[in-house]
Amino acid sequence: MNKWVTKWIKIYLKCFINLILFHRNVYPSVSFDFTTYQAFNLPQFIPINRHPDLQEYIEELILDVISKLTHIYRFCICIIDKENGLRIEKYVLDFGEFQHQQSNEQDDDVINETEVFDEFRSSLNSLISHLEKLNAIKDDAVSFEVVINAIDLELGHRGMENIKNLDAKLGYDRDINWTKAHEDENLPEETEHVGLYKPKINMTSLVGCDVGPLIIHQFCERLTLSDGTLESIYSNMDESSIMESLP
Repeated sequence: MNKWVTKWIKIYLKCFINLILFHRNVYPSVSFDFTTYQAFNLPQFIPINRHPDLQEYIEELILDVISKLTHIYRFCICIIDKENGLRIEKYVLDFGEFQHQQSNEQDDDVINETEVFDEFRSSLNSLISHLEKLNAIKDDAVSFEVVINAIDLELGHRGMENIKNLDAKLGYDRDINWTKAHEDENLPEETEHVGLYKPKINMTSLVGCDVGPLIIHQFCERLTLSDGTLESIYSNMDESSIMESLP
């Protein structure tokens, strides 16, 4: 990986995760620090959750994902309705065109640090702008889960007999933390939503990164229902906003 991408991608992912957790009210706003973490010269501080266990989880998650990035083509933060388990929103970083060449002096000269910095800044700025326009989510209504889409990645199948040092133990622990799942459209059963307007997934494209080997596409998906199911989630949703979001 290009040395400048390596330097800044951890901070980028930390901001990406914390911004979503804050703006989508996964945790109370009082649990975030708004005055100490400024990244990529953005006009405002990045809200960072103060809970030490969550901080540790996010830091370890980022290191784990980066260690598997040659196999990962999508990294997703999903917002889950606590009541029925539906994924009502999904925020996606698509690494399908990300170039994973080995870092060397020639490759590191392809792009400079300023270019990498500016791309990450623009991407986060687009995410913030989008999040600030969304309907607010009610307190204690949602949770989150992390999903990766991967190729040629075997997780949780290694035996412990070959673990002889701390690095091997860490790799084993990271592998068994993931659960394999089948990808689906995340739409409710049609029999539950009979009527003129069927459940839909609305996708919004956001600014990603596109300079040299640093190619990341960013988008979000939102579940749209017309039967009032989501009224218990969003505090500012009314009938007109639901109808306007339906194509």
